Amino acid sequence: MTGTLNPGEIYRQSFSFIKETIGLDNSLKSSIITRVVHATADFEIGKSLVFSASFEDALHYIETGVTAITDINMVLSGISSYPNKKCYIRNADVVTESRNTGISRSYISMRKACLENPESIFIVGDAPTALEALLESVDKGICFPGLIVGVPVGFVSALEVKSRLLGFNGNFITNLSNKGGSAVAAAIFNAMVAYLNVH
Repeated sequence: MTGTLNPGEIYRQSFSFIKETIGLDNSLKSSIITRVVHATADFEIGKSLVFSASFEDALHYIETGVTAITDINMVLSGISSYPNKKCYIRNADVVTESRNTGISRSYISMRKACLENPESIFIVGDAPTALEALLESVDKGICFPGLIVGVPVGFVSALEVKSRLLGFNGNFITNLSNKGGSAVAAAIFNAMVAYLNVH
Protein backbone atom coordinates (compact mmCIF):
# COMPACT_ATOMS: atom_id res chain seq x y z
CA MET A 1 0.00 0.00 0.00
CA THR A 2 1.21 3.52 -0.80
CA GLY A 3 0.74 6.58 1.39
CA THR A 4 -2.17 8.89 0.59
CA LEU A 5 -4.10 11.70 2.25
CA ASN A 6 -7.32 10.97 0.38
CA PRO A 7 -9.85 9.40 2.78
CA GLY A 8 -11.66 7.46 0.09
CA GLU A 9 -8.42 5.96 -1.17
CA ILE A 10 -7.29 5.10 2.37
CA TYR A 11 -10.60 3.34 2.90
CA ARG A 12 -10.32 1.44 -0.40
CA GLN A 13 -6.74 0.35 0.21
CA SER A 14 -7.51 -0.74 3.76
CA PHE A 15 -10.42 -2.91 2.69
CA SER A 16 -8.40 -4.38 -0.17
CA PHE A 17 -5.53 -5.23 2.17
CA ILE A 18 -7.86 -6.93 4.67
CA LYS A 19 -9.62 -8.98 2.00
CA GLU A 20 -6.36 -10.11 0.42
CA THR A 21 -4.79 -10.98 3.77
CA ILE A 22 -7.69 -13.17 4.93
CA GLY A 23 -8.83 -14.35 1.51
CA LEU A 24 -12.31 -12.83 1.51
CA ASP A 25 -14.80 -12.34 -1.30
CA ASN A 26 -17.71 -9.93 -1.77
CA SER A 27 -20.31 -11.95 0.15
CA LEU A 28 -22.25 -10.47 3.07
CA LYS A 29 -20.26 -12.54 5.56
CA SER A 30 -16.96 -11.35 4.09
CA SER A 31 -18.19 -7.76 4.07
CA ILE A 32 -18.98 -7.99 7.78
CA ILE A 33 -15.64 -9.55 8.64
CA THR A 34 -13.83 -6.88 6.62
CA ARG A 35 -15.63 -4.05 8.41
CA VAL A 36 -14.93 -5.55 11.83
CA VAL A 37 -11.23 -5.97 11.11
CA HIS A 38 -11.10 -2.45 9.68
CA ALA A 39 -12.77 -1.02 12.81
CA THR A 40 -10.42 -2.84 15.20
CA ALA A 41 -7.19 -3.51 13.25
CA ASP A 42 -7.53 -6.99 14.75
CA PHE A 43 -7.58 -9.97 12.41
CA GLU A 44 -8.22 -12.37 15.29
CA ILE A 45 -11.56 -10.83 16.18
CA GLY A 46 -12.60 -11.17 12.54
CA LYS A 47 -11.75 -14.86 12.65
CA SER A 48 -13.75 -15.32 15.86
CA LEU A 49 -17.06 -14.22 14.33
CA VAL A 50 -19.86 -16.79 14.26
CA PHE A 51 -22.95 -16.52 12.04
CA SER A 52 -26.23 -18.38 12.32
CA ALA A 53 -27.12 -20.45 9.27
CA SER A 54 -29.93 -18.05 8.40
CA PHE A 55 -28.29 -14.73 9.29
CA GLU A 56 -28.72 -13.32 5.78
CA ASP A 57 -32.50 -13.51 6.29
CA ALA A 58 -32.07 -10.57 8.68
CA LEU A 59 -31.48 -8.29 5.68
CA HIS A 60 -35.26 -8.30 5.22
CA TYR A 61 -35.76 -6.69 8.61
CA ILE A 62 -33.14 -4.04 7.88
CA GLU A 63 -34.59 -3.35 4.43
CA THR A 64 -38.05 -2.77 5.91
CA GLY A 65 -36.70 -0.43 8.59
CA VAL A 66 -37.40 -2.47 11.70
CA THR A 67 -36.31 -0.67 14.88
CA ALA A 68 -32.71 -1.34 15.93
CA ILE A 69 -32.20 -1.42 19.70
CA THR A 70 -28.69 -0.92 21.09
CA ASP A 71 -27.36 -1.63 24.56
CA ILE A 72 -25.49 1.67 24.95
CA ASN A 73 -25.38 5.06 23.27
CA MET A 74 -21.90 4.48 21.89
CA VAL A 75 -23.25 1.68 19.70
CA LEU A 76 -26.21 3.88 18.78
CA SER A 77 -23.86 6.68 17.70
CA GLY A 78 -21.70 4.25 15.73
CA ILE A 79 -24.61 3.17 13.53
CA SER A 80 -24.19 5.68 10.74
CA SER A 81 -26.91 5.19 8.13
CA TYR A 82 -29.97 3.71 9.81
CA PRO A 83 -32.47 6.22 11.17
CA ASN A 84 -34.79 3.91 13.12
CA LYS A 85 -32.67 3.21 16.18
CA LYS A 86 -33.16 3.45 19.95
CA CYS A 87 -31.29 3.05 23.21
CA TYR A 88 -32.95 2.97 26.63
CA ILE A 89 -29.82 3.18 28.79
CA ARG A 90 -30.40 6.80 29.88
CA ASN A 91 -34.16 6.64 30.35
CA ALA A 92 -35.09 8.17 33.69
CA ASP A 93 -37.04 5.10 34.87
CA VAL A 94 -34.13 2.84 33.96
CA VAL A 95 -31.69 5.00 35.90
CA THR A 96 -34.01 5.10 38.91
CA GLU A 97 -34.62 1.36 38.96
CA SER A 98 -30.91 0.65 38.66
CA ARG A 99 -30.16 2.99 41.55
CA ASN A 100 -32.87 1.42 43.72
CA THR A 101 -32.10 -2.23 42.96
CA GLY A 102 -28.36 -2.28 42.31
CA ILE A 103 -29.01 -4.10 39.01
CA SER A 104 -27.08 -2.81 36.00
CA ARG A 105 -28.74 -0.23 33.77
CA SER A 106 -27.78 -2.36 30.77
CA TYR A 107 -29.84 -5.29 32.06
CA ILE A 108 -32.83 -3.15 33.02
CA SER A 109 -32.82 -1.12 29.81
CA MET A 110 -32.66 -4.20 27.58
CA ARG A 111 -35.47 -5.87 29.51
CA LYS A 112 -37.56 -2.73 29.00
CA ALA A 113 -36.66 -2.60 25.30
CA CYS A 114 -37.77 -6.20 24.87
CA LEU A 115 -41.17 -5.43 26.40
CA GLU A 116 -41.75 -2.31 24.32
CA ASN A 117 -40.13 -3.45 21.04
CA PRO A 118 -40.34 -7.25 21.04
CA GLU A 119 -39.85 -7.74 17.29
CA SER A 120 -36.83 -5.52 16.80
CA ILE A 121 -33.21 -5.90 15.79
CA PHE A 122 -31.00 -6.00 18.89
CA ILE A 123 -27.36 -4.89 18.83
CA VAL A 124 -25.24 -5.50 21.93
CA GLY A 125 -21.62 -4.39 21.89
CA ASP A 126 -20.70 -3.47 25.42
CA ALA A 127 -22.64 -5.14 28.21
CA PRO A 128 -22.91 -8.91 28.75
CA THR A 129 -25.82 -8.19 31.12
CA ALA A 130 -27.78 -6.63 28.24
CA LEU A 131 -27.38 -9.77 26.16
CA GLU A 132 -28.34 -11.84 29.19
CA ALA A 133 -31.57 -9.85 29.64
CA LEU A 134 -32.32 -10.22 25.93
CA LEU A 135 -31.84 -13.99 25.92
CA GLU A 136 -33.93 -14.34 29.07
CA SER A 137 -36.74 -12.41 27.38
CA VAL A 138 -36.47 -14.67 24.33
CA ASP A 139 -36.63 -17.78 26.52
CA LYS A 140 -39.74 -16.43 28.28
CA GLY A 141 -41.50 -15.80 24.96
CA ILE A 142 -41.50 -12.04 25.53
CA CYS A 143 -39.15 -11.07 22.72
CA PHE A 144 -38.87 -12.20 19.08
CA PRO A 145 -35.77 -10.60 17.54
CA GLY A 146 -35.36 -10.38 13.79
CA LEU A 147 -31.62 -10.26 14.39
CA ILE A 148 -29.30 -10.36 17.38
CA VAL A 149 -25.83 -8.89 17.04
CA GLY A 150 -24.25 -10.00 20.30
CA VAL A 151 -20.60 -9.06 20.71
CA PRO A 152 -20.22 -7.70 24.25
CA VAL A 153 -16.68 -7.26 25.48
CA GLY A 154 -15.32 -8.30 28.86
CA PHE A 155 -13.83 -10.90 31.18
CA VAL A 156 -16.91 -11.48 33.36
CA SER A 157 -19.72 -13.43 31.64
CA ALA A 158 -19.05 -12.08 28.14
CA LEU A 159 -17.88 -15.34 26.58
CA GLU A 160 -20.43 -17.37 28.54
CA VAL A 161 -23.44 -15.35 27.44
CA LYS A 162 -22.21 -15.28 23.83
CA SER A 163 -22.00 -19.07 23.97
CA ARG A 164 -25.64 -19.12 25.08
CA LEU A 165 -26.56 -17.08 22.01
CA LEU A 166 -25.49 -20.04 19.86
CA GLY A 167 -28.68 -21.77 21.00
CA PHE A 168 -30.93 -18.98 19.72
CA ASN A 169 -33.26 -20.32 17.04
CA GLY A 170 -33.09 -17.24 14.85
CA ASN A 171 -30.74 -14.86 13.08
CA PHE A 172 -27.62 -13.93 15.02
CA ILE A 173 -24.01 -12.83 14.72
CA THR A 174 -21.62 -13.19 17.63
CA ASN A 175 -17.99 -13.96 18.36
CA LEU A 176 -16.57 -16.63 20.61
CA SER A 177 -14.01 -14.49 22.38
CA ASN A 178 -13.75 -12.08 25.29
CA LYS A 179 -13.14 -9.43 22.63
CA GLY A 180 -15.94 -7.35 21.19
CA GLY A 181 -17.15 -3.84 21.90
CA SER A 182 -19.16 -0.96 20.55
CA ALA A 183 -17.06 -0.49 17.42
CA VAL A 184 -17.44 -4.18 16.54
CA ALA A 185 -21.21 -4.14 17.02
CA ALA A 186 -21.67 -0.99 14.97
CA ALA A 187 -19.34 -2.26 12.24
CA ILE A 188 -21.36 -5.46 11.87
CA PHE A 189 -24.65 -3.63 11.49
CA ASN A 190 -23.20 -0.91 9.25
CA ALA A 191 -21.79 -3.61 6.98
CA MET A 192 -25.25 -5.13 6.60
CA VAL A 193 -26.82 -1.76 5.79
CA ALA A 194 -24.07 -0.97 3.29
CA TYR A 195 -24.43 -4.38 1.66
CA LEU A 196 -28.14 -3.74 1.11
CA ASN A 197 -27.40 -0.39 -0.48
CA VAL A 198 -25.27 -1.94 -3.24
CA HIS A 199 -27.25 -5.15 -3.90
